[in-house]
Amino acid sequence: MKNSIRILALAATATFAVSANAGSHNFVAADVNDPVTLRINIMQNVGAATGLVSGMMKGNVPFDPIAAQAALSTINTASLGLSGLFPSGMDENMRSTAGPAIWADADSFKSAIAKFIADTGAAKSSPPATVEELQAAFAIVGANCQSCHKAYRIKR
Repeated sequence: MKNSIRILALAATATFAVSANAGSHNFVAADVNDPVTLRINIMQNVGAATGLVSGMMKGNVPFDPIAAQAALSTINTASLGLSGLFPSGMDENMRSTAGPAIWADADSFKSAIAKFIADTGAAKSSPPATVEELQAAFAIVGANCQSCHKAYRIKR
């Protein structure tokens, strides 16, 4: 139990650190009226959760099923809010790494988000009891992230 609390504290700290300008990320104050700011913050939280999962899968962080489930839940919750954060007319924003393909092929992008929602929902609904189960669940989620970033994200 102490290990679970320690892992969850690390996850919370990682989420805060990412949001507060850790590494190459920029601190972005939340503005509920700005979809670009909201999606940047959401994706930073996904990055923190992914970092925790990755650490567990690599053995750098002790596997903890509660923390793994929390990370998968964080990613799934983020997926549910993404589609409304790419309104038309917002296709060029220097603060964001969202690529023009999002708006040029909006139907494919919406399908990619729907797949992300389904895959993260499935991963969340089957809590991993072992690191092997986490690896199996995250292989699908991670492939989803990778394909979307490849198609719809640009480097700045």
